[in-house]
Amino acid sequence: MNRIGYNNTKMMERVWKGIAKSERYIAFFMLSLFISLPLTTVAQTQLTAEQQKQILERIDKAASEMASMQCEFTQTKTMELLSTDMKSHGKMYFQRPSKLRWQYLAPYDYTFILNDDKVQLKSAKSTKSIDVKGNKMFRQITDIILGCITGAGLRNTSDFTLELYQTGSTYFAKMYPKKKELKQLYEVIEVQFNPELTMVSSVKMLEKKGDATTVTLTNVKTNGAIDSHLFDITK
Repeated sequence: MNRIGYNNTKMMERVWKGIAKSERYIAFFMLSLFISLPLTTVAQTQLTAEQQKQILERIDKAASEMASMQCEFTQTKTMELLSTDMKSHGKMYFQRPSKLRWQYLAPYDYTFILNDDKVQLKSAKSTKSIDVKGNKMFRQITDIILGCITGAGLRNTSDFTLELYQTGSTYFAKMYPKKKELKQLYEVIEVQFNPELTMVSSVKMLEKKGDATTVTLTNVKTNGAIDSHLFDITK
């Protein structure tokens, strides 16, 4: 390995190891990694208030009918401090109303589990449990993540200013953060839907510091049975 490759590897190791050391960093790390796909750059038309109301009603109906979702993902994170992209892959499981398992399988074994008011972060070397109910920041982050999965988060007017757009046969939302901590990190969160408006197809986090994350979802299945043990919070 050459010197540049060695430095990049060591930097990447420090970034990943730092995740487990800071509760605040963990929360925003999980939000920034959540389903970020590039949105289309063709002509965009902003919807009128009446059109936006109609689209939100369709999205709400689809969200209420989604009981579960599972898929595989491949993630590439580009950071200005690194000349080499950070790549990983894993699996995601969601069970209504508030169970989520986001599991990295390579290059590191790292799992985020949300089970109602409990969060657990597990790596090969450590396990950290957090009571979301007693942690305002984590409650806010987990609500945003769950809302992005189903699209129900578009109704969250206390945290975001919402704009809806159409491009071709697809629709997407721009959510501008209102809360101070989120505004310090993100310019806007863009949520794109499939043409049928039955599920979210991508979420893109535009960060103020210039970093970018792309996560590609494959083998997506909805409303299928999921082993409840996947969401267990161990002692």
